[in-house]
Amino acid sequence: MILTRSQGERLAVIINASRPEWAIPSIAKILQTANQSNGLPAHDFNHAIRAVVAYATATVAGGEYVKQTPGFIHEPSRFWDDTAPTGKGYKSAPRVMCEEHSTYEAHSCSCCWADVNVGERTESQVGKRLHPAHPPNPGKAQAVKQAIKTLQAAQH
Repeated sequence: MILTRSQGERLAVIINASRPEWAIPSIAKILQTANQSNGLPAHDFNHAIRAVVAYATATVAGGEYVKQTPGFIHEPSRFWDDTAPTGKGYKSAPRVMCEEHSTYEAHSCSCCWADVNVGERTESQVGKRLHPAHPPNPGKAQAVKQAIKTLQAAQH
């Protein structure tokens, strides 16, 4: 969903009302950036309101907030799925998977974030491929298989 200017402003105020420590200008910038790509993974504006409030106010058992920043509020997640309208025609938002670690969602890939923590990747590279994919090398695989067969034959 691409937000209108008015919807973006109202949504930023709603998010700030849920988490006053998150500044409206920062929230507005995140929403604008989302608008410039694919928009929010919302079915309609009411869904967007429910999802961002769920994101902002989610807590763990100890009462601490799950999310410390609004940085990923626009990414597909359980908050969008759990607050989606019910009924025919509504599907979960598509999840963007990490280009390098395909079993993890791009924005929260723990492997990428570990790389960030040790200085091997920047935050803007989370979810992106750093190293080119290596094409399969059937010749090398065949050579390894042959070496295994030779070793097995030599043992018997």
